[in-house]
Parts: sequence; C-alpha cells; structure tokens
Amino acid sequence: MAADLGAILREAAAQIGHATSCSVIVRVRDGLTRLASSDARAAACDDAEVQDRRGPCVLAMDQLSGVLVPDVATEDRWAAWTAAAREAGFRSGAALPAYVADGVVAALNLYSDEPDPWDGDALVRADGYVQAVARAIRERGL
Repeated sequence: MAADLGAILREAAAQIGHATSCSVIVRVRDGLTRLASSDARAAACDDAEVQDRRGPCVLAMDQLSGVLVPDVATEDRWAAWTAAAREAGFRSGAALPAYVADGVVAALNLYSDEPDPWDGDALVRADGYVQAVARAIRERGL
C-alpha cells in the first residue's frame, strides 16, 4: 500500500509542478499517521505535524476544506510544523482533505520551495490526487 501511495505522490508532485513535494496523513478516529511521502523533506514536515497533532493538514481534516499557507515565513499558527517546513527549505504549503469512510479522513499536503505557487488549476489537480489516495485506502485498506 505504501509503495502504491508513494507512486501516486511522486506523480502528483510532478504534475502539480512548482517544485512541489507531497505527503499524505490519514486520521482514523483520533489517531494520525503519515502514510507516504514523495520525498524526505515532505515526510519530515508531516512527521512534525503528526507528533504535535497540529498543522494545516489537521485543520483541513477537521473542517473538510483546504488550507493554504502562502508564506511559511509569516505563518504563526503551528510552531512545530512551521519550524519543520522552514528547516526543510519550504516557502509555502497547502493541505487538501478527502473523506475516506466513517471516522477516516486523509489529507494531501503540498510543499513548495516557491512562495504562493499554486493557482486554481494546480489545486484542482491536487484535489484529484487526494481523491485517488482516498479511493486507494478504501479499496486496499491501510
């Protein structure tokens, strides 16, 4: 399963463009798990978010709507995630959620070395990938 998701995320990163890295976190009931990442920098950011239980991905899953972080340098809502993103060299982030099943929600996290890089078309493409991730989880399980 992780290999399948890793392939989806590497394709997503390439197709979304703008030096994008991707990672997926899933919440099952109250537990958070990073399932896969396109690269180690995105994984480190999501691991910080999972450990702290706070960040754009968690907020996106809570509200079932996307969260944009156009400039990591000015973000002050999530200290652990922001520190990890800055340390990794990312300038911006985004989180797009997808309903998987009762009590299960996934979120695709996007990271870029560029400030505020994603236009509406890029975010629509990203949403298509998080929906593919949700289908893969439903069909194959965690």
